Amino acid sequence: MKIGWVKWVKVFDADEDKAEIARLRELLNTEDEVWDAIQGALVPDTKLTTSELSLPELREVHELLKDRVKSPFLEATEVAALAEEIKLRSDPRWIEEQVRKAAERKEAQRLTEARVLREGLTALGGTGTKWSDRADEIAAWWKAVKEAEAKETWAGAFAANRISARQVNTAGRGGSFSVVNLHERKNTDKRREIVLDRTVEGVLERLKPGNFRDPITSANSKVRLGLHDLSASLLDSGEGKPTLDKQLKFYKDATLVLMPVPTERDSKIFHAICSLTEPDADALRAMRNRFTRIRLAQGSDMHTIFVDDSTGAPAQPQFRYGVTGRVHLRNGDVVGADADYLAARRTNALEHSAILGDGATQPVNEIVMVYREHASEVFPLFVKWDEDNKRFNVLKRTNLKETTGDHIDNKGAWHDAEK
Repeated sequence: MKIGWVKWVKVFDADEDKAEIARLRELLNTEDEVWDAIQGALVPDTKLTTSELSLPELREVHELLKDRVKSPFLEATEVAALAEEIKLRSDPRWIEEQVRKAAERKEAQRLTEARVLREGLTALGGTGTKWSDRADEIAAWWKAVKEAEAKETWAGAFAANRISARQVNTAGRGGSFSVVNLHERKNTDKRREIVLDRTVEGVLERLKPGNFRDPITSANSKVRLGLHDLSASLLDSGEGKPTLDKQLKFYKDATLVLMPVPTERDSKIFHAICSLTEPDADALRAMRNRFTRIRLAQGSDMHTIFVDDSTGAPAQPQFRYGVTGRVHLRNGDVVGADADYLAARRTNALEHSAILGDGATQPVNEIVMVYREHASEVFPLFVKWDEDNKRFNVLKRTNLKETTGDHIDNKGAWHDAEK
């Protein structure tokens, strides 16, 4: 059931029940943080549904609330629903069923990982497990990728469901701020300072390979410049799908960055190349710095944040986005993203159609984008929503303020400027 944590806190007296309020908040908070645009700060994130509570936590929440049904902020049906859920989740048969489902999900993910790797190697061609075994095939594939990028059009990429959309507005979290350590989230001494360039200009900086490997010093300026992965959504052009504005989270006065993602075939091939042993380190790094791609994908909001994934001390920070959060299930439940759900985000990135159509559990999906060099003169596209005409006006890349006269209508059709 949905957690009404704002109402539930109000059933207690703010002066007399401070301990109960503090405990309820502790039970309903996740270990993550979420960006609050109004406060302009990171605030504790809260659980959305009771499925995110462990059975002991659920029992404690019920115990705190059960005698407060006379409060106008709590309905007796809510307390009854908590009791019913406790009964269900205490049933040995239910517990056994959940264990079985988890095991099936783990095995299905293992098979998916093996399949996508096998398909990538097959599509690459050649034989052998070493880079040198398939060097010719790698070179031929990379040449073909860049040739295809150079020919990319809006119509072709949109029809193939390969357009990523990222909204950039002034209220988002950027600049310098501290993040938790993934492995010790409550240890404030482990927080690390991150720089994040989330501006439109920052997207363009990510397209410059030299920012990830200086041609003279080989230095990687990603962390210094804040050129980390960024959140976006994948547009669905399928028949009967919502208009484009309904496939995007609402942000006021946002500039929309539209960028093609690779075909599933190319995503799998690149994944397969990265799996080869004894790689040509320079060539692989050059590819990584020049290949725009999806790193993670989910058919719903990930509810994720940047974290430091480093371990030990001292250690260089390893900033990651998309390795925390939740999954919205088809039945309406919301669950924490465990290791297998995180693994699914990685394979979904290689088979992005998995988060569209029946794979979507919310109107707006979430992907984690690696913006890098793209051979097209068209992309990335920068557009702005025109409320009066219900369309997206294309902006000039030279100043990102003036329009070119071209526009994309709300169904995804391209319209050239009127002459």
